[in-house]
Amino acid sequence: MEYFLYAAIIVETALAAFVYKTILRDPELARLSLYFGIFYFGFLAWCIAQLNKLHRRRKLAQLQPAEPIGDLAPAQIHTRPALLGLTPAQLAIVAVVFVSAVAAFTWMLTLLR
Repeated sequence: MEYFLYAAIIVETALAAFVYKTILRDPELARLSLYFGIFYFGFLAWCIAQLNKLHRRRKLAQLQPAEPIGDLAPAQIHTRPALLGLTPAQLAIVAVVFVSAVAAFTWMLTLLR
């Protein structure tokens, strides 16, 4: 599900760039730009909320103490502080995907001109 959401963000951004560049140049369809914008940001917010929920659930599962075996206490799990519920590695992945998408779409829009 996590990979699907990352891919959906990239595909949706590519589709939004295509819609903006080609379809919304038509004066009759330009009035729909507000609806496209609402849909784009709504879907983006939903994807981010779902990713945040998945990462929070994974983090809680890691923090659940294991059942003690005999007199042994469960091991304490130390995690790094996270931003927006994401670990530093996950934040790096999001940053790389975002920068790659911006670079690819800028290049694509330059070719379409």
